Amino acid sequence: MKNNRLVIISYRLPFTFKTENRTVSVKPSAGGLVTAVKSLDLSGSSQKPVWVGCADFTQRLWETNRQLVADDDFEYVPVFLDKKTNQDFYNGFANSVLWPLFHYFPSFVDYRHSYLEAYQAANEAVSAVVGEVVQPNDIVWVHDYHFLALPQLIRERHPAATIGFFLHIPFPSYELLRLLPGKCRNYLLSGLLGADLVGFHTTDYTIQFLQSVQLALGMQHRMWKIAYQERLVQSGVYPIGINYAMFNDAYSDEEVIRERIELKSAYKDQKIIFSVDRLDYTKGVMQRLDALDAFLQEYPEWQGKIVFILVVVPSRDEIQRYWERKQMIEQAVGRINGKYGTLTWLPIMYQYASLAFPQLIALYTACDVALITPIRDGMNLVAKEFIASRKDQQGVLILSEMTGAANELGEALLINPLDEFEVAEQLKLALEMEPAEQTRRMAIMQQRISKYDVEKWANSFMNDLLQTQETLKKSQPRQLKTARKQTLLNQFAEAQSRLLLLDYDGTLSAFASKPELAAPSSDVIDVLQKLASIPGNTVVVISGRDHETLESWLGHLPIDMVAEHGAYLKQEGVWRNDLLDDDSWKALVRPFLNDFASRCPDAFIEEKNYSLAWHYRNADPDTGFIRSRELIHTLEHLLPYQLRVLDGNKVVEIKNVDTDKGKVARQLALAHPYELVVAIGDDRTDEDMFCALTLKNHFTIKVGRGSTNARHRVENVSQVLALLKELAEQVNPTPAL
Repeated sequence: MKNNRLVIISYRLPFTFKTENRTVSVKPSAGGLVTAVKSLDLSGSSQKPVWVGCADFTQRLWETNRQLVADDDFEYVPVFLDKKTNQDFYNGFANSVLWPLFHYFPSFVDYRHSYLEAYQAANEAVSAVVGEVVQPNDIVWVHDYHFLALPQLIRERHPAATIGFFLHIPFPSYELLRLLPGKCRNYLLSGLLGADLVGFHTTDYTIQFLQSVQLALGMQHRMWKIAYQERLVQSGVYPIGINYAMFNDAYSDEEVIRERIELKSAYKDQKIIFSVDRLDYTKGVMQRLDALDAFLQEYPEWQGKIVFILVVVPSRDEIQRYWERKQMIEQAVGRINGKYGTLTWLPIMYQYASLAFPQLIALYTACDVALITPIRDGMNLVAKEFIASRKDQQGVLILSEMTGAANELGEALLINPLDEFEVAEQLKLALEMEPAEQTRRMAIMQQRISKYDVEKWANSFMNDLLQTQETLKKSQPRQLKTARKQTLLNQFAEAQSRLLLLDYDGTLSAFASKPELAAPSSDVIDVLQKLASIPGNTVVVISGRDHETLESWLGHLPIDMVAEHGAYLKQEGVWRNDLLDDDSWKALVRPFLNDFASRCPDAFIEEKNYSLAWHYRNADPDTGFIRSRELIHTLEHLLPYQLRVLDGNKVVEIKNVDTDKGKVARQLALAHPYELVVAIGDDRTDEDMFCALTLKNHFTIKVGRGSTNARHRVENVSQVLALLKELAEQVNPTPAL
């Protein structure tokens, strides 16, 4: 990170002020994010990294005591929100809307417009502070669901900034996300797209994000890159780790040893099952208690031989649902202890409190089974902490398959947290597991998480962010003006053999209300005739249109043509079709297209020999877009493997997967040693062509706005025709009068 200063943005600052007896002291946070950032190689920067977060103290307290943190590893920039805004932002929108929705608890969502307004105000306030802090070459790293809108807000203030975003909770499926009002949903997704790199814990979360962006905003993705506002946004998977060495080394700490001995002595005749979680309905504590009840009922021989130590860490208990959850847990603990307990034994030892680090490690390393069964969790670092702490390589992890950690910890006993009898069965298996088998499983998991710890996570994300930003900068299309345009004209004049690949609709001819109305103008006919007559030129019109239409419009010209994205090819005056497709699939797809057309006035269906196209260019823009997203979503879950859905310019087209402009363009470019290849197109289907043409002598040009894989850009059809005329004149200059 040479010459780059890091700016971290999270809801909480990594410290808080504590006042006792009128004396103010600083209580630092030892959270994973702090450890991760400190592990980054910041030696190339002459300035401290900056940490921006919302203050949980007053501005007056900060001004009088900021010197207490002046020597820290970070420069702190607190954001002071008024009490009402912070309440509705944090407890309201963030934790009563986004948290339950993203964790698949839609019935717990308490959506209010005032909450959204507070969320917007808080993101704007943080953005304003960041806007004053950010300098050229800074790297901005935004964290978590509190600031989904922030990347785009920062981008608006600093268009050239390097911005990364990481989500520490799950990203839900589109079916859940669409429960949010449209403006709210689009505001959040557009906010994320302000980043250069958006990171998630798992592949599933990443895919669901990409699908949501496509279905909600109409933004295409290719190889996990999203085309948005003249930029490409990269997404990726970065499963967060822990400070493995800290937890592993703590096993031998004297205080931990003392605590562990006391625990084993207190429960010397019993197997210890341990569970620790924040107070949260997503953690599945109630289901865990139901599973213990089922275990004691199904396997009564274990009564009196186990103890379940349940620690619930206070969290957000000012929110009613959390307070209600606490009451439910305590009632369930009392019920189970009353049902199975005796005068000398209670099955559950319950504590509602935070644990000191030595106590936590002692419990991790004294227990026989760690029972970690959230209903939904983005990652769950408790599972990794337990594994890391077991230097003795004993103990069994029972883990919910609904956690991100389950993707990495396959040697754990994975369960569905809602199936209490499955959990009970696996609990019995864990308690009876042989020490050698425990060691085998534990060793594999330890090796895996020790290699990808929190340092690796942070460095992996940061390296990818820097590489992504650099790559995207280089790949941005440049306007084809002045010097760049002259370079093309010169290369065109000097080349002895040239291939011109020209899209039709939106490139040679503007879009019309109906496809048949977009016949070529006399200017188009004239310039194609001139280009085709130049020795060494091969002119190819490469289109998604049917070959009959292209033939009727352009068949008299000495040019080659590609129709239906490659299903038909005309060379030397002869059309041929090498595609093996009996089009029987149309009978399956056509009823769906008819149904969607009936629910979208002025939408219509165009049938070609090897594709079907659902046009909504004449429909109401909002209705057409919504129906097109629904249609794409439906077809992607319905179509057989040999078909592909193309999300085009106000058209959804279904065609054979073996046909695309990229394949044809590559074949044509390689068929002859052309000294120059020029490809021009406007649509998303033309991106296949641009991606296929990557050599130095390949000159790719995007028509119109929007992100693209092309290297250059012109604005409209008029500029395309003007450019083609200039190319023709370079070789056949107009004689002087």
